[in-house]
Amino acid sequence: MTEVLQLAARSRDAVREELPFVIVNETVRAVPYDQAVLWDARTERVVALSGAARLEPGAPYVLLLDRLYRSIAASGKRDEVQKLGPEAVSGDDEGAKTWLAPHLLWWPIRVRGQTVAILMLGRRTAWPDAELPLLNVLCGSYGQAWELARAKLAPVKVGGRRKIKQIAIAAAILLLVGVGLMPVRSSAIAPAEVVAETPAFVRAPFAGVVDAIEVAPNAPVKAGQLIVRLERRQLEAEFKVATKVLETATAQFRQASQEAITDPRAREQLATLRARLDEARADFEYRQARLARGDILSPADGIAVFNDPAEWIGKPVEVGERILQVSPPTSSRIEIELPVTEATSLQEGAEVTFFSNLMPDQPVDGKVVFVSYATTMTPSGVLAYTARADLQHVADLRLGLKGTAKIFGPRRPLAVWLLRKPLAYIRQLLA
Repeated sequence: MTEVLQLAARSRDAVREELPFVIVNETVRAVPYDQAVLWDARTERVVALSGAARLEPGAPYVLLLDRLYRSIAASGKRDEVQKLGPEAVSGDDEGAKTWLAPHLLWWPIRVRGQTVAILMLGRRTAWPDAELPLLNVLCGSYGQAWELARAKLAPVKVGGRRKIKQIAIAAAILLLVGVGLMPVRSSAIAPAEVVAETPAFVRAPFAGVVDAIEVAPNAPVKAGQLIVRLERRQLEAEFKVATKVLETATAQFRQASQEAITDPRAREQLATLRARLDEARADFEYRQARLARGDILSPADGIAVFNDPAEWIGKPVEVGERILQVSPPTSSRIEIELPVTEATSLQEGAEVTFFSNLMPDQPVDGKVVFVSYATTMTPSGVLAYTARADLQHVADLRLGLKGTAKIFGPRRPLAVWLLRKPLAYIRQLLA
């Protein structure tokens, strides 16, 4: 009886996961047996086996026990205490004799008239009637402990904490949905550079070779100042030839004009000589102008923007090829290279914030004044749109200053803005 009381106290203190193990393994302290099995009457599944720390639902022994349970349940005697033998299993007598003890005791564990579990004990010797009262008392305590263990877990399953958890999850979902639908201002970040508003380009007037650059890089120049000199030796030689041809044609025409007064034959040649003279004068003027244009002058006041004079000396240039740029030393315009993957709604009039590399803590606001329709390949190998923006309320910045521009677009839901690239990729897959 002492063992029964100890087992009753032990079962009441056990938690739900521990109680089945206690029932099938420690009941032997009060009643000797060779094997024990415990079913949950609600699920009709084996929940514990004696001597087994882990239950394998697909094991042959467990499947045999499931057939035994179905056989007893089909006979309508599931809720009755009864003594059984291996022949109680329907269909597989040989397997039952191998796995089950010769004498089995089927004992329902009941609470308030309802069966909550079934304990089956097996041993090699027959069950005497003197041990049944002990099992009756012990299984009554097991039933109370079984319901107590389930009651301890009830608040977690259906009580206030579970309800609070569900409310918290629902609130979190609503919060995420609300944040996702919150309108935010779309924006894009791209590299930018300060450029001249009205640059004056120095171009080659004709095909030739650069002889000298007469100014230093980024040096101030005045309008009309000599800045580039093209190779002149061939031009000077052609000019001298044209000069001699003009002098000869002039002398021949004058001589013919004097002889035409008395010589009819000279009068006939006068028209031909006049044409030669006009042709020689036109060629002379062309050579003279070409020689004069070999010295390229600055088209405006400003600074000469180019890198290294050595890169140009001796370099052949074609007609109209740009050699350098003359522009003011400061400007309030920036040029932005916006990659096509970031161009969401770029348009003229969009607001821009420029962060220069020299003063990133002093951003400058502006507005877009130009957007290219076509994309170009940047030096870094990225397809990008070219945009220009005029900065406002700021002193002019040094020409060539680089930085980062942030272009703002219309307001959009935060979720759409954050998922724009994944959504674009999904659209490509589904297209």
